[in-house]
Amino acid sequence: MKYVTYRRLLFSRRALIGLVICALATLAGLLATWHIESNGHYVTGMSNAVPWGLSLAMATFCIVAASGALNVASIASVFGKQDYKPFSRLSCLLALALLAGGLFALLIDLGRPDQIFTALTHFNFTSVFAVNILIYTGFFIIVGLYGIVMLAAPQGGIVRPFGVASFLWRLIMTTGTGSVFGVLAGRGGMHSAIMPPLFIALSLSLGLAVFVLVLAGLEYSGQRQARLDAASGRIRGLLATLIAVSFYMVLALNLIGIASPAQRGYEAFVLCTGGVYPLLLWGGYLALGTVLPLILLLAPPFRGSRVCLLLAALATAVGGMALMYVLTIAPQAYPADIFPGMLVQGNPLYTGPASYVPTIGELLVGLTGFGLAGLIVLLAARLIPLLPLAEQED
Repeated sequence: MKYVTYRRLLFSRRALIGLVICALATLAGLLATWHIESNGHYVTGMSNAVPWGLSLAMATFCIVAASGALNVASIASVFGKQDYKPFSRLSCLLALALLAGGLFALLIDLGRPDQIFTALTHFNFTSVFAVNILIYTGFFIIVGLYGIVMLAAPQGGIVRPFGVASFLWRLIMTTGTGSVFGVLAGRGGMHSAIMPPLFIALSLSLGLAVFVLVLAGLEYSGQRQARLDAASGRIRGLLATLIAVSFYMVLALNLIGIASPAQRGYEAFVLCTGGVYPLLLWGGYLALGTVLPLILLLAPPFRGSRVCLLLAALATAVGGMALMYVLTIAPQAYPADIFPGMLVQGNPLYTGPASYVPTIGELLVGLTGFGLAGLIVLLAARLIPLLPLAEQED
């Protein structure tokens, strides 16, 4: 199989527009970070009650999608489905780019990015955050070696062991990311053992959706469209299955919460009375991110449509972002029951739902991760043979 680079990619008008958009998104996020660091985090919508905002939700989306972006490479090398092999290189690169973008956005969002060196030299192995630093580093190393092996010896038997290692490590990485939420005992809406498997399920669907959009974007930039058309049948069924699995896990999370007397107040808040959170959960995730994509992917009138596949992938990604916002913000906005059975007076943090309205600065910081990931993919597409020749180009 012959692979090609997009050596003319940077010189096409379409690609230049994409590069400019990604570069502007990254630059705008850095400027927003400078503004926040110079004036204090009070200029954002965050507060002591809601210290994790929109930018962290967007960074988490990138990190979760990074694991799922490796779906295609894993299916090819681990499960032996050769139909997916032509897309393995792009799958590997996209996973690394999304993780790099997500971690960069997370780093500049937390404040005092220079303190990362302290975290790298003083480990607290009882902290999920500290352990995740090692996990993310391992992902870069293992998946990076996996990609190098695919480039150096695409037909060699050494590819599969690296593929298996990458597959297992991505499960570990997503488990670690979900555990960051699951171990927060002070936030009842997050504290659940189902969070790690929920994040694994979300990573599978969101990562594949982002992969489809990136593949289509590369083809559009290079004016080549045969590859996605050839793979659309296989990807369509896989994406629909993963969307259904993700929905099952979200449903299980909420049903368990409803069944727990301690969580019923939060469930009523996030499902009915919480204002924007039920709207995003029902309208953003369920309607836009689950029902609509399944219709576009499975309904007979839409099955053969390339446009419907792209719309389904886009709706899945947008709905997943809405869910990530709810999973991140709603448990913080709901008043924490710090003193069970006691009436707390005079402290606004515990007497009612916290108000949170994200600012444009937070949005720009979050977009930095997507912008950086886009820059990495577009620049690498010019230097690395990522995709095979289309039939009409042979």
